[in-house]
Amino acid sequence: MTIIKMVVKYRKGTFSKMEFNIDIVKTTTNAKNILGRIKGRTGIQNWNTICRWGFCHSLKQNTLPRLVDEKFDGVEMTYETFSGKYSDIYLALLINNLKAHNIPINSTNLNRYLRAHVNRGVNILYSFKIKNIANLFKLIRN
Repeated sequence: MTIIKMVVKYRKGTFSKMEFNIDIVKTTTNAKNILGRIKGRTGIQNWNTICRWGFCHSLKQNTLPRLVDEKFDGVEMTYETFSGKYSDIYLALLINNLKAHNIPINSTNLNRYLRAHVNRGVNILYSFKIKNIANLFKLIRN
């Protein structure tokens, strides 16, 4: 489990310290299968890279992802592996998304919606029918 400490500045200039526990990032079996297909087509070696792109594509949607009722028995990685050196950025993006949808910011919601965004994002990437790495780069430019 990763404990993330943040100092958040509110509009009126006040600060608040928050601690969040982000567990293991997990996918469903279906998402794991899709990740394998994307890896094979693009040559990307690491799950976390594809999961990051999927997470960002999911955040781009106007709605929250549905909270997945399936078992998360697919790919598992630590939050550090998922986010790399940009953990603060990914966390800020997630918090901003949850605030935009009036979801309370707490460790439970951060974990639930991180998993939901990753799983939805992987499915979004797959829906683009990526055939190779060039297709993925075109997708990023758009």
